[in-house]
Amino acid sequence: MGRLTDTKVSEKNLTTVPKPVRNFLDVGAGDRVEWHVEDGRIIVEKQADDPS
Repeated sequence: MGRLTDTKVSEKNLTTVPKPVRNFLDVGAGDRVEWHVEDGRIIVEKQADDPS
């Protein structure tokens, strides 16, 4: 898959998850995402629901 979009980091080091990424990951308000480093790249995934 190629590049979806880009975002700007604010002075407080915040950014918005762009709509194409939210749609692709099926995430919305209250959902959590995980950040991983693999082979020098950052991977963002929707966090699995807590089974408890």
